[in-house]
Amino acid sequence: MLFAAAVTLVLASCGNSNNYKIEAQGFDDMNGQTVYLVSQTMDEIVDSATISEGRFAFAGTVESPWVGAVATHGGGTMLVVEPGTIHVTTDSLWGTPLNDQMFNFIQKTKMEDLTQEMDMWTALYNTPDAEQRAEAEKKLDSISEIGNQRMIDASRELYNGNHDNILGAIGLECLVQSDALSYNELDSILKVAAPVITSYEPLQDMLEELRKADATSAGHPYVDIEGQWRSENGELKDGKLSDLANGHLTLVDFFASWCGPCRQEIENNLIGLWNKYKGQGLVLVGLNVWERGNAEKRAADLQKVIADLGIKYPVLVDSTRTATDTYGVQGIPQIMLIGADGTILARDLRDKDIEEAIKKALGK
Repeated sequence: MLFAAAVTLVLASCGNSNNYKIEAQGFDDMNGQTVYLVSQTMDEIVDSATISEGRFAFAGTVESPWVGAVATHGGGTMLVVEPGTIHVTTDSLWGTPLNDQMFNFIQKTKMEDLTQEMDMWTALYNTPDAEQRAEAEKKLDSISEIGNQRMIDASRELYNGNHDNILGAIGLECLVQSDALSYNELDSILKVAAPVITSYEPLQDMLEELRKADATSAGHPYVDIEGQWRSENGELKDGKLSDLANGHLTLVDFFASWCGPCRQEIENNLIGLWNKYKGQGLVLVGLNVWERGNAEKRAADLQKVIADLGIKYPVLVDSTRTATDTYGVQGIPQIMLIGADGTILARDLRDKDIEEAIKKALGK
């Protein structure tokens, strides 16, 4: 009898080795709200609970660690679902080996100090004083570089210390998001990486996006985009980018009506540059992408931004919604200069770099 009891105990212990439990507390101001356990890679809800007395919990089994988040409508906490008890509060995460490291990474990449400083300079950037704007722009660029480098350093450290587990994949993912890895660099890493990293779906998606961006980078021929030309009065006519680009120096602006930086770039730079250089052979095409809502709302939003900003140059609507995918665009505005021979001369142009690229292409 004693022997049988011992065997039962051992089997029960083995059966529980893959159990996880997520225990959360300190969410008192969210009582009554629903919280979700979400799989980041599968983009699906795994479980849900109601917050009561500031607490909630999830439990289950896991065959191998996966990246998840506990999320409410007000935000969420990223974590690794792995065997053991994982503790979560509004500002902390601990309890299992990978989550202890995850929290250390989160702490190293916090940006609160930089955000406060950016808020101050953003207020100055929005003033009409040109001198203050220039100073604010320089400061904002500097702060952004500091924040990006902070993320790069912490992500490299995370990857270097976790070549054989899911945290290594997260480190690589963050390096790509920080523009710290090229297509060739990521491709080389993934060719020799551990299966747990190479099978991480977001990295495979990023590799494909980088491949597309690399294939349409400076020095490569541009890829034509089909769509519909939208006139100032809202009329649509089927067409494509090559209708205007072929044989002309062409500046292409990937933009959306809801995108604040897109609107600023149009208002502060693009309209002026078009007026200045259109008589010297420059063609400017606004490529409308990522509009939200149904077709009627997308059309109305675009027409409004055309009227509000006084856009007079041609606008091509990406009606097939494939333009950004074709060019591996991860964010907008994406401003690209195409030479008269169809070769892409520059991408990722912003602010003063736009005119510098135009002048260089015109031999000025």
